[in-house]
Amino acid sequence: MTADEFTVELLTTLVVNAADEETALSSCARLPHLTGSRIVQSADCSDEEPGCRSVTLAGSVSVPGEGNHSAVLSRTVRTLLRALGPGFTGARVCCEPPSAWAVVDDPEVVGSLVVGGERALVEAWLTRTGTDRGESGASPSAAGPLTVSPPGPEGTTPPGGGGDRRRP
Repeated sequence: MTADEFTVELLTTLVVNAADEETALSSCARLPHLTGSRIVQSADCSDEEPGCRSVTLAGSVSVPGEGNHSAVLSRTVRTLLRALGPGFTGARVCCEPPSAWAVVDDPEVVGSLVVGGERALVEAWLTRTGTDRGESGASPSAAGPLTVSPPGPEGTTPPGGGGDRRRP
């Protein structure tokens, strides 16, 4: 990365109808190839919905450091949505730097991507190197497991009300 670039961390969380972790992971097996990311977590969320699991993928991209951060973050989310397939391109992208996100709450669309797919959350987080990241210097994908809450009524509020949802 050069001085004229910064990094955007991408997190994609899919909620799938799966009996166990192996089934959830196998249904999402082709996603790392599509998105240029890696699977970082699979969690049981059956206490909210029986037979439900979430699978989270993380990746990062370098983007130009010039320009409007909101535009860069939103464009990064839209690019990832296009990579997921044509049904994902109509999702509303919301942005509040240092993050942007989109929720796809359409089982038919998400199910066309992964077997048993119910919902998808795509997040982009602006990160920087060295002291620009703050005291911890940690990126969102390296910060630990996510805790995922359902989106707001219109799917425009990030889970947890917009704050960082990483466990300490």
